[in-house]
Amino acid sequence: MAKLVVKNSVHQSPLLRLGSNSLHYSTLIALLSIVILFFFTVPSFLSMNNIANILSQSAVLALVAIGLCFIVTSGGIDLSVAVSFDLGAMVAVIALQSGLGWFTALLLGLTAGAAVGLFNSFFVVKLKISAFLVTLGTLFIGESIEKIFTRGGEPIYLPWMDEAFQFLGRGSFFVFETGTGGVTNFKFSILLALFIAVVAHFILKRTVYGRKLYAIGSSREAAMLSGIPVGRYTIYAFVITGMICALAGMIGSSVLTAFTPLSGRYYLMDAIGAVFISSTLSRQGRVNIPGTIIGVLFFGIVANGLNLMGISYYWQGVVRGLLIFLILAVNSIISNKR
Repeated sequence: MAKLVVKNSVHQSPLLRLGSNSLHYSTLIALLSIVILFFFTVPSFLSMNNIANILSQSAVLALVAIGLCFIVTSGGIDLSVAVSFDLGAMVAVIALQSGLGWFTALLLGLTAGAAVGLFNSFFVVKLKISAFLVTLGTLFIGESIEKIFTRGGEPIYLPWMDEAFQFLGRGSFFVFETGTGGVTNFKFSILLALFIAVVAHFILKRTVYGRKLYAIGSSREAAMLSGIPVGRYTIYAFVITGMICALAGMIGSSVLTAFTPLSGRYYLMDAIGAVFISSTLSRQGRVNIPGTIIGVLFFGIVANGLNLMGISYYWQGVVRGLLIFLILAVNSIISNKR
């Protein structure tokens, strides 16, 4: 009995509680440190206009990362989010070019994203092939389809775009004049990404589907034995991921008033990084939406700060990679000491 008392007192010691908290806040501390660094090195970094730019540029990446959360939560990975992003945008732009309305174009784009998810889930669920291999193959096939439909990768321009569709990426929900006479716009895409994040968080944390998806990710075999329809829930995850990423692609095209082939590749690795960074903010090491948003802001702030500092684009990847290694190393050291 004495041993049990001593053991319990150790678990409740302030030192271990501090170590546990440090483990889960190390990513936030790293993000705050980067903000402070850029604040002192770049005077305009924390200006309202630059903050609006960071949030606007991060909105599309946030949607891709949120979509990816569903697949990673189920224990899989989806490299074809770039294809869902591109095909959703391409289908919507072609629909608008053909004279269809914005709502029809939006639905067709979402359908294209869902189709990519269904294609992936057929091989993963029915044929039991690794999600990594399936989505890698889909990535190659999808990018080839883009090149075929765009004559080798030429952008599809829209000289005129439906105002409602253009509002997705260019519309503003909050505009105000700065003290210097300039104008700062907070884009509608920020609000849309925030809304999708809240809905996704509610689904994963507060619904039966979300809880069972976590169970599938923890142990697929145990989930099957407990009666969870693993196959059906995995299909839902792929479809949701495809649709959210297609929406992100359409927002990107509405900003450019054009479809640029292979543009989804730009967001792929950052989205994966943001999703896995989120697990460092969870006590159970689980993927979560709030942590993913913090990961997205991490990449957005670093990219913006490095650009303002005049760091070459070729070196930015090195800096971002080293920062990720640093965060993971700190988490590992604190975890081992705990």
